[in-house]
Amino acid sequence: MGGQSCLITGMSKAEPSTPPPPSRAQAIAMTLVGVDWGARRIGLALKPAGQDWALPLAVLVVRDERQAIEELGQMLECRGAEGIVVGLPLHADPSQALEVRRFARRARTAAGPGRRWFFIDESLTSYQAESVEQAGSRQRRSDDLAAALILETFIEQCR
Repeated sequence: MGGQSCLITGMSKAEPSTPPPPSRAQAIAMTLVGVDWGARRIGLALKPAGQDWALPLAVLVVRDERQAIEELGQMLECRGAEGIVVGLPLHADPSQALEVRRFARRARTAAGPGRRWFFIDESLTSYQAESVEQAGSRQRRSDDLAAALILETFIEQCR
């Protein structure tokens, strides 16, 4: 991604332990769900096991964090997600990144064991999604497309 700095990381030491990021082959073998978090709108994308591409899946429109965690958990279960890749906004103002990490920690606890959670720098994905949306004929907001770009960036960065 043309000089874009990407961060692939699991949860921090203060959070439940997470294995290191997967190799590219391991990532491709997994069913992954990408998450573009927002307090009221959460974009989701799916990368099926055995594939190296992602599809926009859904945009959850929620009224509060409890509903967001419940609906995300249902989606992860329904899709058989083995890994969740959460876009982490790495801006000069760290408050949004802290909020995303807090949400992910709570969602991970609610979803139960057996899934790997990762963060990746999403700094340019929303902008890229809006550009694709404007170039095409998409009539809906680009949150799910941003989630697909998060997943594709994650796969590209796995070595």
